[in-house]
Amino acid sequence: MPRPPRRRIPDFDDVPVEELIRLSRALVRRITDQDRQRLILALRESGDARRVWTSAPALLQQFFAGEIDLDEELLGRFPNAPLLSHMHVLPGSSAPLQQQVTVTLGSNDDAATLIVDAALDETAALTFTFSLFGALALRFHLTPLLSADRAAWLPLLRRENGITVLWTRERWEQPYLILVRREGFGRLYAFSPYGFEAAARLTPDMVTALADWLERTWFAEENAPAPTSDGRRAAHPVPSSAPDENAVGDAHDPGSDAGPFEW
Repeated sequence: MPRPPRRRIPDFDDVPVEELIRLSRALVRRITDQDRQRLILALRESGDARRVWTSAPALLQQFFAGEIDLDEELLGRFPNAPLLSHMHVLPGSSAPLQQQVTVTLGSNDDAATLIVDAALDETAALTFTFSLFGALALRFHLTPLLSADRAAWLPLLRRENGITVLWTRERWEQPYLILVRREGFGRLYAFSPYGFEAAARLTPDMVTALADWLERTWFAEENAPAPTSDGRRAAHPVPSSAPDENAVGDAHDPGSDAGPFEW
């Protein structure tokens, strides 16, 4: 029998730009629909699905109903969110009264910063503080964060594309965040039931570094090296993605923030 002809691998250089745009948008819609279905399933499992239609903000109701593109809607609300391109981890302390660890993400000129505080107690609470020009700040406190929720967050944060809602079991009745990732870049939005909101853009390195830092903070015991025969802990190799000397990115590199990033 004659062999069937091999399927020719398409050369994207020959595909019209309009067709590439259509394919890209179709892929984004498919990923967004998968995220919406995943969130609806989680709400059903937790018993919160009915509350969506009675108490959730209109934005979330429209998203879960499939009436709006949440990514486009949020981008239209925050078109000039600052780009955060470097990160600094505050040195840890062995003081017995230390209650949290902190990391700071900043823009090139540090006019805009995002400070993330992680509690070291059983609540594992996170506080996101968006600051502008060192004069105004909005704080969003997420607590408590269950171990199962924390474990579920990390792989979602590391995805190249998708929409992730970071919230406690109180859902929209307490502060929550939405992370939208497209081609690695991230846009982080924070919402409070008291009516204030904030937004920032993150480079791919910053999203990865933030996820790595949260993993080290939340699961320090699981990631710690096993003790040696003499009772001391073996040296633990530093991951390749770990910040060098508590810093990621270059706050003074003009090439890392050449201008507004366009989606």
